[in-house]
Amino acid sequence: MTPMRVIEVSTCPHTSRPMVMLQVEGRDRWLAFYIPMNEANRLARCLGMTSCPCTPIFELTEQLIGHLRADVRRAHLEGDERGISAGLVLERDGLEMILPCHPADALALAVRAGKPIMAHDSALAHARSAPLSSQSAGASEPPPAALDAVQAWLDQVRPADFGDGSAR
Repeated sequence: MTPMRVIEVSTCPHTSRPMVMLQVEGRDRWLAFYIPMNEANRLARCLGMTSCPCTPIFELTEQLIGHLRADVRRAHLEGDERGISAGLVLERDGLEMILPCHPADALALAVRAGKPIMAHDSALAHARSAPLSSQSAGASEPPPAALDAVQAWLDQVRPADFGDGSAR
């Protein structure tokens, strides 16, 4: 499995749908996928991107995990032809168990717990690498159009795009 970190939660300029972008730690390789708006709002709150950090469902989930005498170990991402799926890996009495959940929720709970985000090769099959032009001698190819679109989107998105958090 490959360690990842959340880079951004924002809105796609082409589809107006919320997206999350992760980066392979220490590499120029990104994984981006669409998430539902309510999940984007919760994840943005956990990342400190909004003025309201309150996420009652995560607080409830953390309490339930504690009452089970389990600990969060990591979030894991998998992929298939339908896209990205996720789970939260818990440990109890030395045994690991996977709690299937929406990808953004697994990411948010791992971020809140200070635990790693790991991606299986099947998830990384959906990832993009940075263009090699800056690394190749004499190469001057522009980055792929899709990467340009994601960068343009990242340049213009702001936390306010996800609302002020007053609607619950």
